[in-house]
Amino acid sequence: MSVAENKAVALKFFDALSNGDLRTTADLMADDHRFHFPLFGGPANKTEHANGQVKILAAIPDFHEEVVEQFGEGDMVFSRLRLRGTRSGELMGVAAAGQKIDIEIFNVMKMRDGRIVEEWDEFDTVSFLVQLGVIEQPQIGVVETKS
Repeated sequence: MSVAENKAVALKFFDALSNGDLRTTADLMADDHRFHFPLFGGPANKTEHANGQVKILAAIPDFHEEVVEQFGEGDMVFSRLRLRGTRSGELMGVAAAGQKIDIEIFNVMKMRDGRIVEEWDEFDTVSFLVQLGVIEQPQIGVVETKS
């Protein structure tokens, strides 16, 4: 497939996820799909990734991913995303308190025959966990330097 076709697959995936269309997101994942996510203990398979999407949409029903930038090379698509939403459901064992979520994600997808074979998400996990209400903002003192 061409780079343009691969980018279209990625856009379709993000749009489907933002619209809660998990059938389409699952259809776009290859059967041997692997998802690398900072908050997972290791790579997730297709079923585990789909289950994670169910949980995130239940916790953030107005979940929306905006593609800010995207480029491709060969079978790879690189996207910078902005994720926004309001937390109104339980997540990671913590009850919701109406927290606003607004983070940037760097996503990389490897394509094969119009489907996502492997995917990586990277983002500021501490900021995300603070916004979710899972942890408190760490307080790091100012480091004084000698002049």
